[in-house]
Order: sequence, then structure tokens, then C-alpha cells
Amino acid sequence: MTRPTHAKAAVLTGKEQIEMMEFPIPTIGNNDGLLRVESCGVCGLDSEGYLHGGNAVFKLPCIIGHEIVGYIDEIGAEAEKRWNVQKGDRVIVEEYIPCGHCDPCLTGNYHLCFDLRYGAMSIYNEKTALWGGFAEYMYLHPHSIIHKVSNEVSADLLTLFIPISNGVHWVQQVGNTTVGDTVVIQGPGPMGLGAVIGAKEAGAGTIIVTGLSKDAHRLEIAKEFGATHVLFADKHDLVKEVSKITNGKMANTVINAATTPIQFRVSLDLAGYHGTIVHSGTDHFLTDEVMSSKITWKLLTIKGVLGRPKKAVGVALKIIESGRYPLEKMITHEFSVSETHKAVNTHAKGLDGCIHVAVLNKEITKEGAKTWEKTIGSV
Repeated sequence: MTRPTHAKAAVLTGKEQIEMMEFPIPTIGNNDGLLRVESCGVCGLDSEGYLHGGNAVFKLPCIIGHEIVGYIDEIGAEAEKRWNVQKGDRVIVEEYIPCGHCDPCLTGNYHLCFDLRYGAMSIYNEKTALWGGFAEYMYLHPHSIIHKVSNEVSADLLTLFIPISNGVHWVQQVGNTTVGDTVVIQGPGPMGLGAVIGAKEAGAGTIIVTGLSKDAHRLEIAKEFGATHVLFADKHDLVKEVSKITNGKMANTVINAATTPIQFRVSLDLAGYHGTIVHSGTDHFLTDEVMSSKITWKLLTIKGVLGRPKKAVGVALKIIESGRYPLEKMITHEFSVSETHKAVNTHAKGLDGCIHVAVLNKEITKEGAKTWEKTIGSV
């Protein structure tokens, strides 16, 4: 199989503008590598950048997509040792490319290093434009964080490693959830559903998920993942209902996984004494109804979250590969790379009942993956 000299990729150029372009495939040295992208999921950060013409992370124009699954197409000798992978191995690639020298990196928070990052870098980078997952090939920087994965799991399921690892980290490490605790999760999107799994894996005794009437299907999936109760925020008085369920004790941990200003205000009431509120929303709207006295009198802890550490990704991959959750129900839409604009638009606007959207290089997914493994050696 002869590798092409150029790769097609989807470039975010402005508000609701994604263009297909071709870029030269870079030369690989001793310390880096090249990924043949198999699949990439659409994340809320992609949708936010699409709807607003960028955000604080994206450097437009850029190839977006950072829930990345693929095969090692070429790799340098030193990179092979460092990543412990070989040509032909199937891997997922985290979006982070830590510099190793900034304060976040040196304090163990490499996921807050924004110098380099997959799915966000300008196509005018001097090394290559191929820094995103909505492409046929992607460059692997020497500082990439790579996890080898099973060949037996479908590519679209593997793209769930970010929502599930976020859910595990946010609920367990950030939210300090322990066995028997009550967890309230606001928002049944991919991150919220990932948090349900994180709570179930932590041994939470009560898992309450809230959404809107239009989220009925998502809430049913939440129950299949382990939610003990689901509530409709547009029909129920959430505070009263949670009080009934918990005999007035309220939640030990509240996960805000939806982007509306009211969720933060409500979370102050949903959290119980000494509770922890984990906030992942990136909305830009203010609410004047936040009562700081509630934080004081309940001794609440409020933590912001952005991403997750490597350990949580390893846990998520084991959960995905175990098959013990019907994760396929989260994957509602699949598109080809040439249809990336349609994929991101569908996700960003919540069209057609979408939950998680995957962009696939269909010629090497599923049955094609085995063929790819056999042919890659001839490249």
C-alpha cells in the first residue's frame, strides 16, 4: 500500500464555516510519528468553536477534532521506545501536547498547558498543518500522550474515551465521591453520561440525573448506565425532588455538565452539607441569583474542571473495552471525513436527537481495520 503525499482534512475557518483542504504529509524523524486516523468524535469544544467562530483554545484556521483513534503509520526509533508502540498499533491520542516546562506541567496539571494542542493549532504551523483528528492523517509530536488500545472494540466506541475519562475524573477525584454517596448530575449529554459511569464505578448509592423533557431518551440511557433517578428540570422542582430522594440530606457531589447559567445557582441548593460542586460549564452569561451565604453556611467546595489526567484515560479505556455498559447507545451519528461540516453542525445544533457524533475514515474502520494491519507493513 502506497501512502499518499497529501492528506485531506476539515478546517474550521470561521463561524459555522468548515472547509475541506489538502496538506502535505510531513517527514517523520527519530522522535515523532504519523497517525492514520481511523475515527474522531465531535466534542462540545468543537461545537462551541464552530458556533462562535473560535474560542479561547482554537487558533483559526485550524483542523479541529481531538477525540482521536487511529493506527501508527510511521514512527521514529526513539518515539517507539518512549510510547511503547510500534508501526501498525492501534492507539488513541490525547489532545494535550504538554511542553513539560510551564507551571501547569511542573505541578502535574499538564492538561492545562495550552502551548500546543491537537484539534486547535493553526494550519500555518511551520512543521505541519496536520494537528487535528478530522483528517486522514495526523502528525504525532514527540510530547504526544498515546495509549495503545484493543483491536476488538469498534472505533466509534473508542472515541468515547474523553467523556468517560472526564466523568471518572470529575466524579471520583475532583468530586471526592465514595461508596454510598449521593451524586446529582445536571445535563445528560456525553459528559453527563460519562459522569453517570464515573459515579457507578465509584459505588455511589444514589445517582440522580437531571435534564429537560427533550432529553427523555438520554435520561433513559442514563438509567441503563446506573442512574437510580432521573428528573426533568422543566417539569420538576429539582430541589424538592432531590430532598425527597435523600431525606433532606441533598447531594454529596453535584456535577454541572450542562451549559446554562441557572445550573450553577441551582447546584448551591442541590448540594448538601460539606458537599462538592464540580462545574464544567463554559457559558458566558451571568446570573445575579447566586447566594454566597449558601456556600458559607453549607461549607461547600466549588471546583472548576477542564479535561482530565492520563490515569483517568487508562481507566476509561478499560471500561470501554470491558463491554459492561451499553455504550453503543451513545453513538447516534456517523459521518465520513468529507462530511465533517455536517457532523459538527449536527452536534452543535443538537439535530436529529444526536448524543455523540463520530467522524470515520470508513475504509479502515471495523472490518477494514484488519486489512489495514496487514497492509501497513508494506508502506
